[in-house]
Amino acid sequence: MDNRALPTATSDLADLCLDLDVHGYCIVKDVLDQETVSAVAERLSAQAAGEREAKLDHPFPADAEGDDVNQWVYLLHNKGTVFHQLALHPTARALAAHVLGADHNLAAMDSHITYPGNKPMPLHTDQWWMPQPAMPGERHNRQGDLKRGQGPFGEPTPATRAISPPMVLNFMWMITDFSVANGGTRLVPGSHLSGVQPIGEPRQDEVQPEGAAGSALVWEGRTWHGSGVNTSNEPRLGLTTFFCAPVVRALTNMTYGTRPEVVAGLDDEMKRLLGFAPWNGYGATDEPNAEFARPAVETVGQLG
Repeated sequence: MDNRALPTATSDLADLCLDLDVHGYCIVKDVLDQETVSAVAERLSAQAAGEREAKLDHPFPADAEGDDVNQWVYLLHNKGTVFHQLALHPTARALAAHVLGADHNLAAMDSHITYPGNKPMPLHTDQWWMPQPAMPGERHNRQGDLKRGQGPFGEPTPATRAISPPMVLNFMWMITDFSVANGGTRLVPGSHLSGVQPIGEPRQDEVQPEGAAGSALVWEGRTWHGSGVNTSNEPRLGLTTFFCAPVVRALTNMTYGTRPEVVAGLDDEMKRLLGFAPWNGYGATDEPNAEFARPAVETVGQLG
């Protein structure tokens, strides 16, 4: 691995990209102004309180077993236009383009709220589903047979043979301060170059970057990571815009899950980001070269 020092918070795009390349993560300093942070925090807190009161909590598969403290709030683009600006933010899009290419989609826009008394999330990667490369003559890994937690496992040291490229990028917006005390995200620097998965247990070589509300923590899909333990007296609000390559199945079914009244108000760039535009024919409904896929009610049914 390059001897470049571990990432520190910066707004310099070149440094952010280099940190992602070398260490698998970067820290974006003061990417949101405090007025925006306050507006996002207010809308998110109200939504989270309403969902918890309505018993709409749905745990995420990577959470620690039996952790009934933390809360996930999904499909945020349905729950306030204030969230759309995060998905469209030029810094987020620039880093997504650096890792994934100019064409990329939004795989999910969710909030992970870490409350005091939670459990540590097991270390994992965001693209455990990516098959390992195989040499000619070797038995290939069938992608449809892969299950979370199957490995291959190993140490987070640079691989000695080809590994899969990054296919997703996670942009974690700090809506409140992130600290060790309130369970900020843990990462293993350089683990993105190993080509293997963690066994889930904590490690001595973890880092736990801290940052002020309005900053962001960004990591690519192969980087080992997990949330920490909140030992403070306040919840930690994190909001993720999770980007993916345009042929990757989104973490959240964006086209099916976006409410009709929200679709009606989207601009073209947000529609493209959510996957409503075919990519080289993939994702089309009837006309593969159409700018946007048409909903089922507008496509041709049985004729003759």
